[in-house]
Amino acid sequence: MRQEIKTHRGLPRRAALAASAFLALAQATPRAAAQSAEQDFRNKTIRVIVPTAVGGDRALYALPFIAYFGRHVPGNPRVVPVFMPGAGGAVGMNYLYGASAPDGLTIGTPLAPVVVAQATGDSQVSYDVSKMNWIGRIVDATRVFFVWNRVGVRTLDDLRKREVIVGSSGRSSETYINPAVMNARLGTKFRIVTGYSGVAAVNLAAERGESEGSFTTWNDVWNNHADWLRDKKITVMFQIALAKKVGDVPLLVDAAGDPLARSVIEFMSSSSQMGQAYVGPPGMSPEIVSVLRAAFDATMKDPEYVEAMRKANLELNPMNGADLAAVVAKTIAAPKQVIDAYQAAVAAQ
Repeated sequence: MRQEIKTHRGLPRRAALAASAFLALAQATPRAAAQSAEQDFRNKTIRVIVPTAVGGDRALYALPFIAYFGRHVPGNPRVVPVFMPGAGGAVGMNYLYGASAPDGLTIGTPLAPVVVAQATGDSQVSYDVSKMNWIGRIVDATRVFFVWNRVGVRTLDDLRKREVIVGSSGRSSETYINPAVMNARLGTKFRIVTGYSGVAAVNLAAERGESEGSFTTWNDVWNNHADWLRDKKITVMFQIALAKKVGDVPLLVDAAGDPLARSVIEFMSSSSQMGQAYVGPPGMSPEIVSVLRAAFDATMKDPEYVEAMRKANLELNPMNGADLAAVVAKTIAAPKQVIDAYQAAVAAQ
């Protein structure tokens, strides 16, 4: 029987040659992948779908990100925003899902209730978040309800006794969902007026007296309307999140009087974890997803970007793409009883 000749490493020659070839391939593959990614993105433009009008906290976070993100994508592509408002963010997401090529050149920053809107069967939703490619999240999106002080409302009992007018950009927006769920599960009397272009217009309506309060993010209030707090023009009554972020302002979930109401409000509050997220369309190759996730993570650690955010007084609380995808999967898997109760609350308005 023929004996294999041993190499100095103690392996048969044939195995040693195979190992050497594998090692060379393993070393070459990252370089080849990097070169391929650079070719994919060099002299190209990445479009970021922003599903709101210009203004508001979505653009406030998207524009600095866009300015730095391309530096960390191989080939250093140009990155530009494309504002696509409508239907509480559904127009932009439907476009990203159904009309965007899976080449990594179109991504989006969906509004926080993107997953909940799908779970509740919103008629304006044509996307499937479970098939999309989640890239990362810049910061959470703790939501708040504030009321203008001229209204004279200060407690939950006040909200149950009298009608309070709030504006909304559409039925799939949290500006609609939050008061609708409160009406159904907590007995409040919000009158929801739809048709506003986005959160900036909704908040401006409250300032002008067209409405009496607003559901928005704490980031938006703190970054865009700090004078309202300083001058005591508004009272922040509730924060809609799973954990406290805003001082002594109570969590809405703690106002729930029965287990189902609490579960429904917790489900609604889960949107706060989505925050300022980024996602690609379905069908993207694992290689492109990996490149975009790595570029996102690198942007979050870019000292110039971090300093720019600090100077702008914008919070950073990043989450990587894999963890963000897990949040999406958990929300979609909420119990049917909770989703049905949530959906019924929104449909009742």
